[in-house]
Amino acid sequence: MGMMVVVSRRIPLMALLAVISLLSVRDPVARADVWACTQPDGSLIYSDRVLGQNCRLLEELPKLQRVPSEPFTRREEQSEDRAPESRPAPAPGPMPGGGRRIDPPLDSVIWIGVVNAIPNFNSLLGIAHYRATMELENRDSEWTAEKVCIDVRFRDRSHIFLDVEQVGCLEDLRPFTPRTFTVTYTGLIPPRLFPIEAEAKVDFVKWTK
Repeated sequence: MGMMVVVSRRIPLMALLAVISLLSVRDPVARADVWACTQPDGSLIYSDRVLGQNCRLLEELPKLQRVPSEPFTRREEQSEDRAPESRPAPAPGPMPGGGRRIDPPLDSVIWIGVVNAIPNFNSLLGIAHYRATMELENRDSEWTAEKVCIDVRFRDRSHIFLDVEQVGCLEDLRPFTPRTFTVTYTGLIPPRLFPIEAEAKVDFVKWTK
């Protein structure tokens, strides 16, 4: 059975030879001669026999070269041989506790202990001194409370005769150094003696390094 391949001039000769080689393998009795025949429209017909007058025998054909194939390897072997990918190191940043704070702490770090309220009456002068004693502590390790003002609200337990607020200030409250502090209010003696209570909260803090 003969072989005929019609190709354009733009097709490389190596591609043609590859096709011929494959056909030769399928047909062991195929001839090895290759003829190039020019057609009236200018195209070339490659065949193993002469097709018309404008044919020429291709005597010296370039030899086909075998392309070496890569050996097959399993994915598991490739993953074992491949070096582990190195991740980029994280950008350097501030470490916890590695630097001094710029902003002052919150006023809530001023701790107020138990507040004891004691009235001191003077019936001759018609006045009374109301005293609230407490313990303060600055629980920030870096900043000093240069000035701390405590707002104390004095009230009788029945909330009838007395309900006033008095502010007292303390200076130089250093970190973790407890100090006793007293806020006093002086007022008129109510119609009768009665127990009082006091509530204290931080009113103002001036921080320094």
